[in-house]
Formats: sequence, structure tokens, C-alpha cells
Amino acid sequence: MSIKSRLFTIVSVIFIIGVILFTTRHLGTPTQGLRPAFNAEFLTRPDGYQGLCEHYGFTFPIQPKQMADGLMYKALADGAVDVIDAFSTDGRIPAYNLFVLEDDKEFFPPYYGAPLVRQETLKKFPELKDILNQLAGRLSNKTMQKLNFEVDEHGRIAYDVAHEFLLSQGLIQGDFKPPDDFMGEVTIGSKEFTEQEIIGELMAILIETSSNIKVIRKLNLGSTMIAFNALKAGDIDLYAEYTGTGLVTILKRDVISNPDETYKIVKEEFSKRYNLMWLKPFGFNNTYTLTMRKEHAKKLGIETISDLAAYVGRKRRK
Repeated sequence: MSIKSRLFTIVSVIFIIGVILFTTRHLGTPTQGLRPAFNAEFLTRPDGYQGLCEHYGFTFPIQPKQMADGLMYKALADGAVDVIDAFSTDGRIPAYNLFVLEDDKEFFPPYYGAPLVRQETLKKFPELKDILNQLAGRLSNKTMQKLNFEVDEHGRIAYDVAHEFLLSQGLIQGDFKPPDDFMGEVTIGSKEFTEQEIIGELMAILIETSSNIKVIRKLNLGSTMIAFNALKAGDIDLYAEYTGTGLVTILKRDVISNPDETYKIVKEEFSKRYNLMWLKPFGFNNTYTLTMRKEHAKKLGIETISDLAAYVGRKRRK
């Protein structure tokens, strides 16, 4: 075999290997199909993976990888996985040019964030209600995306991002000085992800600058039930919760797509069952989503979760 023929053969082999690697990385193998990755809560919650599969009538042929929130977005953007659960308010969705699949059969309930406070705490400090309700309606999905992105991608401290936002809204003054004495203290908690830490700081700073109440921070406690049980036990006085999470995960109720009805139910039931008060929502709906790379979803003709279910079904039948 001539040198030219050998070089041609080597180049051809390299090209074929490259095509295989590209296909495996970006489109999945024919037997494997799409490669999903979900966080731990999404894999176990009734409003997560199992409920979604029952609602849309499909399952992935391979077990989804369990992956931390911060890793999933990068893994998806890099082509290491193909489908992730994401939060609609995460700034990495537009930053990484990701595509949110339409929940066309309305499986996910509305997840409007709002302060959840012990009624004992509100009796002791009734001014907290008016203070925290100043945040009502001020945080749109786009605004929350921007705040999250500042922390997740720019590496800024949650306190600084929250403080800057409150200044921009005219809710606090830049020359704040803490009082010499306090009338009491409240403890603010949060779950263990960026948005919760930012909201925890928003509430803490607003209370500190609007009253002589001392604020103790217990942020990044962990999962939903860790934060909720800490609230019930009195280890914390308030944290930000989501209406859909309260409805499905805590109350164990069926999904309701109407946001006003969802809020009404959780407000009434939490007051009766747990002596907890939902204050006015912040404004954003941090619903779960299924998310793909934009160019990949377009190539496969997937725009909705029903499209995804149909695609997975076709792959399984081959």
C-alpha cells in the first residue's frame, strides 16, 4: 500500500471516529437515545420525574443520572447530557442558549415564591408582615433570572446582589446603620440553592433596615423538608417557599394549574394545620421545566414535553 493510500485510510478512520464521538456526545447513540440528568428532589418528588412520566405516558429507556443543579446546566450545554430538569428563573437558561420545553399538558403546578412565616413570630413582630409584603410583585421571572445569574455565573455574593436590588427599588437607603439595641430577633432560613439564598438575603436586609429586629441567618439548610421541618419546630421563623411545592410535596395534594387557587389552598391549609402564614408572593413563578440544548431540540423537532414523549417512544420501538 502506497504512502498516499495509507494516509487516506488513516484520515478516513479518524473522520469516522470523530463522527461517532460527535454523535454519541450530542445526539446519543441509537440504543441509548436521549441522556437525561435530574437533581435528587426531582427524581423523588410527586411533581417530579415519576409523576411527569405518568402524566405524559413515557419513561426514558435509561435511568436518569442524578446530578447537582449547578452541574446539570454546564453538562447540558457541553453535550454531556441531553435533557435536564431546570428552574424557569435560572439565568443559565438564556446564558447557555438552552430551550425550555412547553409543558403542553400542564403537569407542573405554579411555583410562586412567597414568605412563609410562623404565626407566633407575626404575633410577636406584627410589623414583619408589612415589611416583607414590600417585596410583593417586585420579582418577575426575568428579574429573578438576572439575580441568579449574577451569583451563579459572575460569582458574586448573594448579599451584595440582594442589597443592590433593594437599593435599585428604593426599598432601602445606602447609609443604613444598625440600631444600638434590638427589640428581639428572628431567624431566616433557606433551602440549599442560589435563588433561596438570594431571597433569604432580600428578606433579611429588608427587615434589618426597616426595624430594630435582629436577623439571624440560617441559609442553605438543605432540601424542602429540612427547611419546612425547621420552620415547624421553631428553629427558624421564616423562609421562602413555593406554592406548588407547598401543595404537592408538603400537603400531598394533586396538581392544580390555577395559581390563584393553589395559593388559596396552601394559605388556608398551612394556617390550619401548621400555624404558618403565607404572605404575598414575590411575583415570579419558578416552575420546573424540562430543558434541552436549543439546536438539539430543533434538530429533533422537539418543542413540547409531548414531542419529547413521542420521540422517546419511537426510539424505544426501534
